[in-house]
Amino acid sequence: MLDRQKTSGVYGVTERDIAKEAIDLDVERIRRVGCTVVAGGFTDAEMDDFSIRLDAVLEQQVQEFGADRLEAIGDHQTARCPLAYDEAFLRLAAHAGVLAVVRRLLGEYVVLMQQNGVFNAPSQDHTQRAYHRDLPYQHWVSSEPLAISALFCLDPFRVQTGATTILPGSHQFERFPSERLAAEIDMPVEADRGSFIVFDSMLFHRAGVNRTERVRRAVNHVYTIPLIAQQISLPAALGGRYSDDPDLARLLGYDSAPASSATDWRDRRLRRTRVSTSDPSC
Repeated sequence: MLDRQKTSGVYGVTERDIAKEAIDLDVERIRRVGCTVVAGGFTDAEMDDFSIRLDAVLEQQVQEFGADRLEAIGDHQTARCPLAYDEAFLRLAAHAGVLAVVRRLLGEYVVLMQQNGVFNAPSQDHTQRAYHRDLPYQHWVSSEPLAISALFCLDPFRVQTGATTILPGSHQFERFPSERLAAEIDMPVEADRGSFIVFDSMLFHRAGVNRTERVRRAVNHVYTIPLIAQQISLPAALGGRYSDDPDLARLLGYDSAPASSATDWRDRRLRRTRVSTSDPSC
């Protein structure tokens, strides 16, 4: 929200952002700094359950692909697409508080591009320990965000546990900063268990070193506008589940998946046409 009236506490300023509600401040933090923390509102029992379920998904994927093969590609500490294995993780992907912030930044039509469980083991190397963007290999910026990440903290994020560190404001610049400046501005983001670290996906960040004796776990989500392809096709992975729920179908990518043929494309267009003519709000 923009205020063009005279403001107090500043000099020569006639325009400033106004944050009337908590969500306004979250959105402003992401736009300017690149990152904010959103409370999840889960109970301790629910958090324990999520942790057990994520461990089980990783173990299942190790059995499916093989521990040696996962380690060979650097993927042995990642549980990919957990919501396709356990519907409990859909609760995280569709979290109302997170989606409210995401939609303020990306618009109403957002798609879940990826959901990955991340395990930061004590004193072990991890691919996420290198600076990166969640839209990797991109050296450009846009006037409006194209993707927002939401890292769900299954364990407390503290400096000692290997909290994610960010380079504040780096989502606004094409190039990675010099090594000296990166070291100077690198900032750990501490967050309580059960909260989401929500950030512009173009923000440079990395996992910290876990100096405790316990694994630090998280579930990362990347939400995008429907122009960016999903990392794993959720409609294919889910086998049609949730496609009859209009809101979830859109979030999970059923509405934005490529058509399989010209007839399929025309059938989809016909369905949308019928919905829009029958519902004045469309």
